[in-house]
Amino acid sequence: MGDVGNVAAKMSLTFRIGRRKEVISVGVTISGMMGRGSISHNNRLFFAASIDKSRTRLNVTFCQEDLKQVYHQVFDEALSAYNAKKKKTRDKIPDYYEHIRQGQQEKLFHEVIFQIGNKNDCGCGSLDGDRAAAVLKEFAESFQERNPHLRVFNAVLHMDEATPHIHIDFVPVATEQTRGLKTRVSMKQALKQQGFTSLGLNMTEWRAWMEREKQTLAELAQAHKFEIVSLGGGRKHMDLPEYRAAVKRLEAAQEQAAAAEQEIAALEKQKRALQGAVRALDAVEKARVRLDTIQPERSLTGAVKGVTVEQVEQLKGAALRCIQAEQRVEELTEENKRLQSKILSVGKQIDDTKSQQKIKQENQLLQIEKEYYQELLDEERSFSAQLLEGVISALDFLEEHLPEPLRPLVEKARQHIPISDLQTVNLG
Repeated sequence: MGDVGNVAAKMSLTFRIGRRKEVISVGVTISGMMGRGSISHNNRLFFAASIDKSRTRLNVTFCQEDLKQVYHQVFDEALSAYNAKKKKTRDKIPDYYEHIRQGQQEKLFHEVIFQIGNKNDCGCGSLDGDRAAAVLKEFAESFQERNPHLRVFNAVLHMDEATPHIHIDFVPVATEQTRGLKTRVSMKQALKQQGFTSLGLNMTEWRAWMEREKQTLAELAQAHKFEIVSLGGGRKHMDLPEYRAAVKRLEAAQEQAAAAEQEIAALEKQKRALQGAVRALDAVEKARVRLDTIQPERSLTGAVKGVTVEQVEQLKGAALRCIQAEQRVEELTEENKRLQSKILSVGKQIDDTKSQQKIKQENQLLQIEKEYYQELLDEERSFSAQLLEGVISALDFLEEHLPEPLRPLVEKARQHIPISDLQTVNLG
């Protein structure tokens, strides 16, 4: 992104950071969340009660473009190609900006907010606040290069509120698409083209991408001697390499299970073949004439009547073959027992593996779901705290400017704010 920010703001930040000769490591949190996308608020077209106007000059604007013009720049060529293929006027899209604005599938743009620490450890106006601002500036300037499919059109570093933070507004641009426009708005496809795929409902492309961005911001902060306490509340998050590794581990486990199932199928096939051989030999065993049932007639001299030498040789050969067949039957029977035992053992191992894998996957999904709802809770608490801080500021303003007879009304309003919430705002 081009830096078109306030030169005096940059000089002020550089001077304050440069004059501090020794930097002490500060333990801070890294925060990243979805913003509400109020461009007029971001660009200070109006001022909320929480804004210190005397510090607004220190804000840094990295990028400030008209959203409609960005849509024309990015999508007009693809829109023309799309409309050229449509024969009926009703099937054409006259204005892609209005098409997305009035549609239900995609948002016109998305906003993310990033912050280092809070007003207690990195408050605006403090030395550590200026150091945090320098990190956020570096992060914002590298955002577009790091995210080629997220077209940034507005990005601002705010130095006139409690804690330095940046608002980055962008349009997700998916290219080489087969449905709709060849280049179209799609958050899911844009992040997919940047290497992020969903691991399930609770680890979407968006969440995986956000974890990568927070990890990047954490690494930049560490390079500026910040000690990172946690990313968004002390929970372990995955950056892109860890995310891809998790996908590979899941695929490897699935491949192992499939291989084990193939091994069982092969053993079952071998078992059936051996059982067929055993049945055939059993049939031979039943059909063959037992040698001890042959009772030839003997002469007075002990010779065998009516049996030639050739017949005797045939009888010997048959006896030998029967003995060999008996041995083979015994061998095959033992082999069959061994294989059946092996089949049972392997089957049990596979069942155990599947059971363990299922439990492991369920635990992982539960952990991800826990982190997901915890982060939603943290974001809601953060928003509630900001809202409450605004209410308190408004009450302070009213108390200062209202006539004396009306001030008791302000005091009554304060009584409706729980003490615990007041303490939270004062500490936040």
